[in-house]
Amino acid sequence: MSKQEPVSVAISTFLAQFFSQKNSSKAPNTDHSQSFTIALSGGADSVVLLHAISSQYPKDKLKAIYVNHQLQAVSDQWADFCQNWSQELGVDFEVIAVEVDQKAASLENSARKARYQAFSEVIDSGQCLLTGHHQDDQAETLLLQLFRGAGPKGLSAMPHITSFSEGYHARPLLSVSKAEVLEYCKEHQLSFVDDPSNLDTQHRRNFVRHRVIPLLEQEWPQLTATLSRVSQLQADTQAIVEERAQEDWESCYTEGKGLSVEVLRKLSEVRQNSLIRYWFERLGLGMPSVRVLKQLLSQMLEAETDAQPMIEFKQGSIRRHQDHLVWLPQHSSSNHSSSNHKKLQDTAWNGKKDLQVADGITITAEWLKTHYPELMGESLVVSLRRGGERFRKKNARQSTSLKNYLQEQKFPAWQREQLLLIKLNDEVRAVYSEHLKGFI
Repeated sequence: MSKQEPVSVAISTFLAQFFSQKNSSKAPNTDHSQSFTIALSGGADSVVLLHAISSQYPKDKLKAIYVNHQLQAVSDQWADFCQNWSQELGVDFEVIAVEVDQKAASLENSARKARYQAFSEVIDSGQCLLTGHHQDDQAETLLLQLFRGAGPKGLSAMPHITSFSEGYHARPLLSVSKAEVLEYCKEHQLSFVDDPSNLDTQHRRNFVRHRVIPLLEQEWPQLTATLSRVSQLQADTQAIVEERAQEDWESCYTEGKGLSVEVLRKLSEVRQNSLIRYWFERLGLGMPSVRVLKQLLSQMLEAETDAQPMIEFKQGSIRRHQDHLVWLPQHSSSNHSSSNHKKLQDTAWNGKKDLQVADGITITAEWLKTHYPELMGESLVVSLRRGGERFRKKNARQSTSLKNYLQEQKFPAWQREQLLLIKLNDEVRAVYSEHLKGFI
C-alpha cells in the first residue's frame, strides 16, 4: 500500500492531531486508553473508516455501533452485515434501535436527530464518536447552507472535531473525496451496502448530490476540494467573530441582571447582531433571523427608559428590566401561568420547619432564620399577592404600600404575581422570591 494513500494518511493525521491536544484545556486522553466509537451504517464511508482506523489503532479500544432506524425492510439485514464485518475485524459491535418520527416535515432530519440522540447516550466522558463524513459530504453541506442564506457559522459546515455529549465527535475523512473512499474499497476488496434512499432526489441533500454538483463539476472539476477550502476559510472567519463576541459579552453581561442596554448601544450594529447571536447560542436557542434581530434591537434599544418591551421567541421571551435584556424560558417559574399559582391557598406556618407550597416550591426554615429571625415561631400566613397589601419593615413604626416596596427593591414587574408573601397580623413582613432566581 502506498504511504500516500489518502484514507490511511487522513486517519494517521487525525490520530496525531487528536492526541496533540494534550496541552489544551479540552485535551482528550493522550495514550491508547482513549476509546473511539465508530458510527457504522454499512455504507462505503463507514466501512472504510472502521477498516482504516482498526489498522492503526488498538482494536480493543474501538466499538462499532449500527443505529437501526427501522425505516426499511432490509435494515435488519444491514445490521447483520455490520455485525459480521465488525467481528471479522475483531471490533466490538452493538445495534441500537431508534424510533423515528415519520410524520415530521423532514424524515431525513428526523432520522438524523434520532440517530445522534442514540449516540449521545453512549458517549461517556472523554470518549469520541467517529463518523465517515468525507469531502463530498462537506461540499453538499456548504451548498445547502448557502441556499438557506447562512452566514459564516453555517458555511463553516462540518468541523473536523467538536464537543459532543460528554466527549467528542470527530470526522477523520473530511479531507478525503468520495472517489478516494471507493478506491480504498476496491484496493482492499471491501464490501458495503447501498441504501436506495440515497438516490431519492426528493431529499434536498440527494438533489444537490446527484443533480447540482455533477452539473457544476462540468465547469469546475475540482469543485468539492474548492468548497472544502471555502468551508475552512469560513470556519476561520467564524472563530474571529466568536472571539470578538465573547469579548463584547464579557463587557456587556452581568450575572443575575442580563445584557446591559447602555453597553449594547455603544456597539456597532454588526457587533450588536453578533453579540445577540452569541447570547442565544449560550442559551441553547436557535439562531434568530435577520428580521427577529432587527425587531429585537429596535424595540429593546429604542424604548423609553421606563418601558418594559417584550419579544416572544420560541419557548420563552426577551424582556427589558432595569436597563438590561433578560431571557425568560417558558418553563421557568417566572413564566408559569397564574392559574397554577392560584391553586396556592393561604397556608399557616410558624417557620420552625420547611414549608412545601405549590409547584414544588419549598420555603426553608433556614432561609427564614437567616433573613427574618424575628419571625421564627410566630403565627405566620403564606399567600400570594392579591393587591392592596401593606408591608412593614423590621422595627418600622408604620407600614408602606407593598407595591412601592417591590418597586424600591426592583423586583421585575412580570415576577410580582409569583412572589410568596409571608404575613403576620395581616401585614406582609417578608417576601420570598428564591424560586424566581436564575432565569436571566
